[in-house]
Amino acid sequence: MSHKPKPVEDHYKESFNVNVSSLSKHLASKLVPEQEIEDIMNSISSLYFGNVVKIVAECNKDLMLLEYVPSPLKLFIDCIAQSQQSKFFSCSSTILKGYVDALEDWM
Repeated sequence: MSHKPKPVEDHYKESFNVNVSSLSKHLASKLVPEQEIEDIMNSISSLYFGNVVKIVAECNKDLMLLEYVPSPLKLFIDCIAQSQQSKFFSCSSTILKGYVDALEDWM
């Protein structure tokens, strides 16, 4: 019986679910309004999965390209930063910046 590796897309989806849950809880703990949290998550999700489609397409052509694409966590961080730039989230701008900075320091 051979072991089939998990599809690239699954790694990104699983990581996203963990990271978005963590970020949602963090924002809620900082008393960011529920609607704003939902808007932030929708913005990040749209950016993230738009990139995942491109990553999966590239890696399906050549699995060696996986070495050159951002990790799921790096992609998530980048999408938070992008969503901050594209939209103004009144209650959470500073919180999101601190979250991104902390994750980047950790990486």
